[in-house]
Amino acid sequence: MGGSATRRRHKACSYKKATHDFDYINHILGLKPVTVCAMTSKQIFKGNKRAGLQCKDCEETSTCPESPDNLRKLAFEEPLGPYCCFAEDTGNEDSGSALVSYESGMHVSYSQNFFVRKKAAARGARFLGYKGTVEFDWATNRIQVFMHHTPRVESYEIDDAATAVGHAGGDSTLLDNFISLMRGKTQTSVSSLKDGLNSTLLCLKAKESAETGTFREVRWPD
Repeated sequence: MGGSATRRRHKACSYKKATHDFDYINHILGLKPVTVCAMTSKQIFKGNKRAGLQCKDCEETSTCPESPDNLRKLAFEEPLGPYCCFAEDTGNEDSGSALVSYESGMHVSYSQNFFVRKKAAARGARFLGYKGTVEFDWATNRIQVFMHHTPRVESYEIDDAATAVGHAGGDSTLLDNFISLMRGKTQTSVSSLKDGLNSTLLCLKAKESAETGTFREVRWPD
């Protein structure tokens, strides 16, 4: 994998990345989060290698599965940076989870990790209701609808060309909507600044919760 200087400078990077997931989760639910409880762990990318060590200067570079050469030859991956990901200063957690309660009383269970790879990797959501369950995976561009009262499953696959660029096609939708707002053709934003700030606040409160071991209210200071 390799480490990057940017990643080494920022703590709780996972919850910063989670803003994008909370964006679409909150949008689909149409509800405001009110409370969050979160925790993180660092079980994989930790070690006693000296701070600032680069793979090219390490005596284990020929055998380490995360060295640039082995990533290319054995895992068929491109390294993400020159630094050792088993050094004492890697900083960020390997995984994180959060329980989020919403204004209706429902809750969301959210988890992410940064060591799953290849075909084991997935990114998406599963929404459960009384009549059925809907799940989707950004990696496969597939949506499935499971009926609870009939023996039927509906599957939808999105053409890769539609999601190949611009955050899976979302950028162009946002730009078109913004231009329409500026030209007065619509009065409704598909994703407002307030929506983005609410997701950011949720991440900040999740970070506080993980650091303090407490539930945190998701609200702006008075």
